[in-house]
Amino acid sequence: MGVLIWKPMPEPVLAPAPRRAARLAGRAGLALTGSAVAAVLLLCLAGPSAAVPALGGDGPPWSFSAAPAATPVILLCAAAIVAGALGTGAGLYALRRGWRPAPGPMLAVSAAAVLALVLVPPAGSTDVLNYAVYGRIAALGHDPYVTAPAWLHAVGDPVGAFAPPAWRNAPSVYGPVATWAQQAASWLGGASMARTVFAWKAMAGLAFLLSALLLDRLAGPGRARRVRAHLLWSLNPLMLWHVVAGGHVDGLGTLLLLGAFLAARRGDLGTGPRGGSDGRGGASGGVGGGLVAGVLLGAAAAVKAPFALAGAGLFWAARRSPATLAATAAGTLAALAAAYATRGPEALANVAGKVASRALADPWRVVAAALGEGPEAAALEGRLALGAAVLAAALLCLRLPAAPSGPLAGPLAGPQAGLQAVRPALACCLGWLLTSPMQHPWYDALLFPLLALMPACRLDGLMLVRGVVTSLVYLPGAVGLLALPPAPLVRWAAEVYRPWVAPLASDVVIACVVALALAGRLGARPLPPGPALPAGAGRADQRTS
Repeated sequence: MGVLIWKPMPEPVLAPAPRRAARLAGRAGLALTGSAVAAVLLLCLAGPSAAVPALGGDGPPWSFSAAPAATPVILLCAAAIVAGALGTGAGLYALRRGWRPAPGPMLAVSAAAVLALVLVPPAGSTDVLNYAVYGRIAALGHDPYVTAPAWLHAVGDPVGAFAPPAWRNAPSVYGPVATWAQQAASWLGGASMARTVFAWKAMAGLAFLLSALLLDRLAGPGRARRVRAHLLWSLNPLMLWHVVAGGHVDGLGTLLLLGAFLAARRGDLGTGPRGGSDGRGGASGGVGGGLVAGVLLGAAAAVKAPFALAGAGLFWAARRSPATLAATAAGTLAALAAAYATRGPEALANVAGKVASRALADPWRVVAAALGEGPEAAALEGRLALGAAVLAAALLCLRLPAAPSGPLAGPLAGPQAGLQAVRPALACCLGWLLTSPMQHPWYDALLFPLLALMPACRLDGLMLVRGVVTSLVYLPGAVGLLALPPAPLVRWAAEVYRPWVAPLASDVVIACVVALALAGRLGARPLPPGPALPAGAGRADQRTS
């Protein structure tokens, strides 16, 4: 007779709870993020000010008419920017140390923040007014690439009456896809600047949320990666400020670009029919995915030209399959050709004219001052910037951490296939963003989604610092600093921060990125060893991360 021996079932292996410091950092990060978004909402609700342009008429968008002074407005803007960057940094710090909030509620909070920011006037920039004016010109049957906003203002149009003076004589410099979206907003808003701006901001908010959903999908099932994506995009106050509250067109380009990456992943660019790297391109799946990805990439570049830089990643991912590579290139060229064929040659000329432009956040400002004025000095600066961009992109291609194309070691471990395009795309986009004389903080809508799909690295903190530096340059946003009363803070920002502090700070960020890349230390700093785990605990944590 056999003897029945009872053995207790082993208890399930659970990952250790995050350390208390990580939990506190995570909660502090969310609190700072919430306070930053609340500050932006308060600023917008106060109504027209140095940071909020007047729209005329009744809402939507809605606000009061508190008419705050310039100095408290600038201070509130700066506090929101700094608190937002610190909040995102604290969240990333906590994430690397085991903090794992649920991604679903993070996405829901992001949706609530987007809705609130859509319902209030724009802040921090008058670009959204330019979009409304260009859309109005197109809706009236004129060509915004030829007809300047000054015409709309001169004929007494109710939308043209609010055309920002700085851009009144400048035809559109945006791609045809952006112009179509601006024209659609004008059709919805009619002869009202307020309603047109509201329609545009609703489109920008929807694009932002759809981008958040695509990032969540691209990040894969691992909780840590999904949380990272939401920290760097969905709940990033810098992006909520510029893309949603400011209503910048870059959010539309981001949506199309992420769609291209999702199509590339579904098509398994450069992989075989069974997902192996056999050089045949995944048969029809790879070719079809490459074609769709190329069309979406071309559409993103037809919103704003710099989005084409991310195509380097898609082409690199498809390099092992000539058919897929050809399909990706054909889709990109077809989308660009179809978009620009609807416009005259002025559209391309206006976009090309932006290449030699300089912005307030130009990291070459100190060098340009040493070179002097004149066309020869400007040409030399352009050549230096182009050379620096190429060198920086090449260096980053060699030194960036491994892309999430397979199982990774570390706290963000977990299998993830089909994102080989992210690393070279980030390298090329970052190389240009760091060194271009044409710098705006909302251009980072091209950067943060790509960074969100990469493993944790030292670029996280450096890009947050860069975002703060460039964002502060454009404060208050709606009214030029020199047009404001000569308060001490205003004069310091105009005479010291813009021409000297910000360019030098940008140069320091560039130097740090280059130094870390040369030293091979762009990857995240190794975590200190935690408490000993039972056998198999590491595998369990990897499955549930």
